Amino acid sequence: MQDDLTSVYKAQTLMEAQLLSDQLKSAGIESFIDHAGGPFDGLVAADQVKVVRVLPADAEKAQQIVAAFEAEKEKE
Repeated sequence: MQDDLTSVYKAQTLMEAQLLSDQLKSAGIESFIDHAGGPFDGLVAADQVKVVRVLPADAEKAQQIVAAFEAEKEKE
């Protein structure tokens, strides 16, 4: 199914990916986080980017939510 999904965001942490996923869910968009839930998640000093993906039909609306998410993140 991963091949059928569109990447909309690369989060630096699992928490960031989950926050965006929650916002997408609130907008009625199902999302999926890749590279999450490993046994050493957050403990290994390696690249741990989390990719948030959505169904292609939801990609345009998801990009709008991502833009608002990033704008809010910059305010912090």
